Amino acid sequence: MLPEQHDILFTFIAIAFAVFAIYVFISSIQICREREGINIGFWGTVFGAFAIGAFLMTAHMFTLIQADQLQFFFSTYLWAIVVLLMVWGSFYKSNKIESQSPPIIRGFFFWTTVSLLLAGYTNWLPQQRSDPPPKEAALVGDVTMEEFAEMGRIIIFGAKQVAGQPSIGKGQCPLCHTFDPGDNIGRCPNLFGVENRSHDRVKEDRYATSPIAIGETDPASGIVKGKYDEIPEEYRRQNGPDEFTGEDYIRESVMCPTCYVVEKFGNDGDTKSPMPVIVKPPVSLSRVEVNAVIAYLQSKDTPGEFATVTVPLPQDDAGNTGGAVAEDSSDDEDKPVFVTGTEDIQTMINTLGCPLCHTIPGVEGAMGMLGPELHEKINAPKRIKDPNYKGKATNTKEYVRESILNPGAYVVFNEAEGELFPDGLMPTDFSQMLSVHAIDKLVDFISQTEPPAGS
Repeated sequence: MLPEQHDILFTFIAIAFAVFAIYVFISSIQICREREGINIGFWGTVFGAFAIGAFLMTAHMFTLIQADQLQFFFSTYLWAIVVLLMVWGSFYKSNKIESQSPPIIRGFFFWTTVSLLLAGYTNWLPQQRSDPPPKEAALVGDVTMEEFAEMGRIIIFGAKQVAGQPSIGKGQCPLCHTFDPGDNIGRCPNLFGVENRSHDRVKEDRYATSPIAIGETDPASGIVKGKYDEIPEEYRRQNGPDEFTGEDYIRESVMCPTCYVVEKFGNDGDTKSPMPVIVKPPVSLSRVEVNAVIAYLQSKDTPGEFATVTVPLPQDDAGNTGGAVAEDSSDDEDKPVFVTGTEDIQTMINTLGCPLCHTIPGVEGAMGMLGPELHEKINAPKRIKDPNYKGKATNTKEYVRESILNPGAYVVFNEAEGELFPDGLMPTDFSQMLSVHAIDKLVDFISQTEPPAGS
């Protein structure tokens, strides 16, 4: 528990004290009515005042932060309860009925003592914050290479962490890639050692010819393979050797994943990469962000050392038309994604990140291969009839809605690979990202998707 938060234990004790004060009031009134000679008006007023006071003090506790709660509890509330117990004892003593005092008095004393000792001990322990790392500021002006590489790390993993594990940043890379030695989820290559491999890849005979040859243009990305000087100008490096380097290979890999496909990690006989082009929607990394990611990948295996980084800093990059200002990646992460349904369908689908994994007819750039192709006008009726289907849909729109809100209800079989598509890859929190109107609009669109004519 942190000082600026409410203390749950002391708040609970305050509520218990208020309930106890009400009990004392009711109990004393009942005793006064059962026995003649006891001034019910006097004792009713006294214990009624204690009950009202305890209720008001408990309500006041809810308006305080932890430090003020503790101060108020020990300086005021606790003493009010002590006085209440003493007056209650006097009530029994003065009316010579102390032998009839309920056991709750002794029990309450014991409970209060134990609770206060426990609360005091837990608040004495050193307090540690478990909040996510603070939001990163935009990189403006001169930055160090360490700061630039850190920006790349945030683009990949995000600024927030859950249970010590990195989350997924704007680049979406951890959806498919792993980064530590020996860690492999099987979807895409492990990027540990990518800096060393990048220099060797360009010398391989297979790189020169597969899946397209050096000098040929990849139709999906428009990139000319192996030609660093023909990269689109807004992403092209401005200086360096007049040869294809490891930096160029990494840049080409993120801008043209199918220019070279690592063996056993592609589709159609390793001729197509399932990785999206991250400089296009829905990821759409800028020049500075691409360079930051390269800086991180080149330096990640040698923490604290940046001699292997060849990309320029933003302030030294002649091709950086935005000067030294880099987009604040963590700013987007702190804003929850929410689609209202007023957006056009292309914007909705890009915002939700669907093109990262799915091929969607009618959506520009939606050529993802990690998940099934969305030809639901044809596919949905067949899947509902599949004996393995355990969902509740009875028609295409119900199936599409179920697939969005509860993707684990039915995992599609990948006929090309002879196995199911990865379960758990698709997010399960779309219900929190979409308004009712947005869900209806998305369902209507996807329900009509079908393969292009002649395919």
